[in-house]
Amino acid sequence: MAASPNPIVNAIQNSVLTFCDALLLPLKKAFFKPSSVDLTYGRVSLPFSPTEQTLRQEPYIYTDYSIPFPFKGEFDRFIYYQTWSLSTVKQRDTDFVWLHGLNDYGGRFSQHCLQILEQGFRVISIDLPSFGRSSGLHACIKDWEELTEAVRVVITHVKEQNANNTAFNKEKKRRVILGGGSMGGFIAISYAIKYPTDIDAFSVLCPLIYVAGASRPSKIIEYIAKVIVASPLGTLPLTPASRDKGHWDPAIEQAFLSDPQTYHGNMRACTGIMFLNGITWLQQKLGLVKKPFLTQHGLSDRVCEDRSSRDLFAQAQTPDEHKTMILYENCEHDMLHEHCSQKVMQDLIEWMIKIDKVLENGLLDQYD
Repeated sequence: MAASPNPIVNAIQNSVLTFCDALLLPLKKAFFKPSSVDLTYGRVSLPFSPTEQTLRQEPYIYTDYSIPFPFKGEFDRFIYYQTWSLSTVKQRDTDFVWLHGLNDYGGRFSQHCLQILEQGFRVISIDLPSFGRSSGLHACIKDWEELTEAVRVVITHVKEQNANNTAFNKEKKRRVILGGGSMGGFIAISYAIKYPTDIDAFSVLCPLIYVAGASRPSKIIEYIAKVIVASPLGTLPLTPASRDKGHWDPAIEQAFLSDPQTYHGNMRACTGIMFLNGITWLQQKLGLVKKPFLTQHGLSDRVCEDRSSRDLFAQAQTPDEHKTMILYENCEHDMLHEHCSQKVMQDLIEWMIKIDKVLENGLLDQYD
């Protein structure tokens, strides 16, 4: 069913699809072999985007994997991720693992990562659970820890693949820089707290720690979501949340809606409650951050308050010389597509090169 530009029609379409999926998938699992059931709800069969296709041709080198993700006893689930590198430049011993935002998918980072590849970093982009080519009802997340655990499954798999890759220097341990925007930023920070020894540093764009008032649902909607979240109605798309508030240019929204792999519906009740639980936890844990990091935030953000980056910077135990915060005037939430995007990417790459040199010299091992 094609997405409608009308938000009311779009919400109705997603509600119909949700009910159909909730009724039909259990029946499919009961009567058909797991391999014959599409647990991505059709997303896996969608074509790769033009920029993804570019990175799947020379001089670029790519791999992709769908790996098991048995979260809380659901053994038929899986996570999809891609790796990209550029064969014509000298390769660093560093992987940049990208975590996308809400309603997005990992492959869309192919639009922005060429400059990173040109600097010799390998980029690993994950389709988080229920997004892109990973399994799960689209944009339906019931437990925020599902997100961090999915990332850990991928990072573990990447390290196993690295150990068997003859192209890599076996005498050097490959470094991992975790990056993410918005929801991906929330995951990256949470991961740095829960599993600090898995990564060497992290960078976040407009991290989701405090929701801006313009994007937070009304108290009535939040109450309804809390009442129905544990029932079959918990997957209902209830509220537009941050739609149309991430940017000033309507063309950015249209480009997002024209991509069939992105989610175009309202936020589901369970996903909204998941975020409330997750950010409540993270707000209380920022003081446990010890890893080197960069946080970038637009001062006109109407989705995630810039307080998110300010509090992260102020409370993290990371030594002052290894934590960086950059704030951008007149820049909104969708920083990689906003008018400030070129400056944002330039600052990110400069930081990556700088921190990679420090990591290569082994000066940050004490901050695990």
